[in-house]
Amino acid sequence: MARKKQVSIVCSVKRKLDSQSFASLKFGGARVKHLNHGFTLVELLVVIAIIAVLASLGTVGALRMKNSAGDTKCVNNLRQIGVAVGTYVTENNGALPYSNDPNTIGFSHWSADLPKLLDIGEGSTSFPTRKDYDKATAVHVFNCPSCKIKTAYRTYAANQNALCYLGQGGSYKRRYVSSVPQLGNLVLIADDTQGDPAPNNNGKGVFDSNTYKTQMGVRHSGGKANMLFADFHIETRTRASLNSSTNIFPAY
Repeated sequence: MARKKQVSIVCSVKRKLDSQSFASLKFGGARVKHLNHGFTLVELLVVIAIIAVLASLGTVGALRMKNSAGDTKCVNNLRQIGVAVGTYVTENNGALPYSNDPNTIGFSHWSADLPKLLDIGEGSTSFPTRKDYDKATAVHVFNCPSCKIKTAYRTYAANQNALCYLGQGGSYKRRYVSSVPQLGNLVLIADDTQGDPAPNNNGKGVFDSNTYKTQMGVRHSGGKANMLFADFHIETRTRASLNSSTNIFPAY
C-alpha cells in the first residue's frame, strides 16, 4: 500500500513538472529559468535579414565562378586558335594567315582557313554547313563563352596590321613571322566587341592601329580583353594599355 502511494506521488510530481515545462530548476546551486516563448517580430526580422545576406553572397559567388569559367574557356579558345595559326605558318613558309580572303571556300573572313586546320570549319563533321557554324549557340573556339550579347557569333577579331593581306589586293602587304621585330609584343587576335553590350558591340572581325580602341572587346575581368600574341602567349589587358606602334603596327 505504501509502495502504491509512493508511485502515485512520483507520477503527480512528474505531471506537475511537465505542465510547468521545468519553468524553474536548480542546477549547481543556481536557478535556471526556461523561457517558454516563440520568436519576437524583431528576432524574426533579424533571421530573415541574415538569410537574405547569405543568399546574396551565394549569388555573387556563383556569378563570379561563372564569369571566371568563361574567362578561362576564352583563354583556352585563343590557345587553340594559336595552334591553328602556328600550323598555318609552318605550312606556308612563315606567312601569317590572311585577315580577309574571298578566295577561301566557306566565308570571307580571316578565320576561314583556321577552323579547317582545327577540323571545325564548314564541311566538317561538327559543322556541315556555314549555317551550322555561324550561330551563337555553336560551340567552337571562335565563339567566346563570355559574350554578353547572346546572338553574337565569331566573336574574336584579327589585327589587320599583322594578319593583314587582303585577297583582292588592298593596301596591306602579307606578313611573315621573320619580319616581326618582337613576336611577344604583337597582338594577332583578341576579343571582338560584337559580344559586348550595346552601344559598343559594333565589332567587324578585324581591327588595325586606328580602330583597335573601339573594335577590341572589353568583357573580361573589369573591362579587359583576352589577346593572343605572335609568340602564341596570351594576356588579359585593357585596350588603353596597348601601344599602337609596338603592339598593333610595329615597323617591319
